[in-house]
Amino acid sequence: MTDLRVVPDEEPDEPQRPTPLALRYYASELKRHREAAGLTQAQLADQIPYSKSMVSMIETAKRSPLDAREGDRATSKFTAYCDQVLNTGGALSRILPLLEDAAEAYPPWFRPYANLEAEATAIYIFQSQSIPGLLQTEEYAQALARCLYPAPTETEVGRLVTARIKRQEILERQEPPHLFFVIDEAVLKRCVVTGAEKRQQLQRLIDISQRPTVKLLVVPFTIGGHPAIDGSHVILDLPEGESALYVEGPGSATVTTVPSEVRSAQLRFLALCSTALPPSLSAEMIKKYMGET
Repeated sequence: MTDLRVVPDEEPDEPQRPTPLALRYYASELKRHREAAGLTQAQLADQIPYSKSMVSMIETAKRSPLDAREGDRATSKFTAYCDQVLNTGGALSRILPLLEDAAEAYPPWFRPYANLEAEATAIYIFQSQSIPGLLQTEEYAQALARCLYPAPTETEVGRLVTARIKRQEILERQEPPHLFFVIDEAVLKRCVVTGAEKRQQLQRLIDISQRPTVKLLVVPFTIGGHPAIDGSHVILDLPEGESALYVEGPGSATVTTVPSEVRSAQLRFLALCSTALPPSLSAEMIKKYMGET
């Protein structure tokens, strides 16, 4: 288990900063394909227009292979050369989207989470203030973005919404991650959007909750205090048995894979589920708020 902690970029050049799991994944795949081809780092460097030092830094996850963007696509000449020389069938190029900085629409403190979310096999989310991003309609996401202060421009709002909706593509995968959502009743009551747009958003909650890989629970006001009353959080189950905890604050966030911290959050989430309404009653509460709009 590798300890990982990511905080805002007050110290962006910190030499001991943690390595994103997506970058480590790319590095391990590069090494695997290189060794399968029977090449050393120096021999690979001789066949591509990059130095052995460059190969070594990328293969040890000390440097990203990304070098440019073309529209909404990440590009990497290094990767293209390696795919060709190592005869990977484009395997390394297919990893590149995981290395992107969340389509550059998100602030730096959110980008590590966006990369981890794309890799997750299961996601556990408690949200006390707003609909979780993976469940938001475009209209709801727009309204939420316009609540930010200082107020973003319409162009910025558009980028934020586009990136958020793109994150939802994980729901449509052939093998989507298992998703466990717990939301406070306040999320349903708060009128970020009104009328038809709110009904549309609540209907999306109902529709998504009926999928076999999704569970959606509501913590009612009547429960009073609950185990996660101190704030929202996300737990991610990642490949190779790792798990991560994500906690967001105003303009900042923390991601950690420190086992004791993740385990504490997992126990808190389990306790929270025991206070929430079961799926059928949670759906009834959502429908009740639909009828009030």
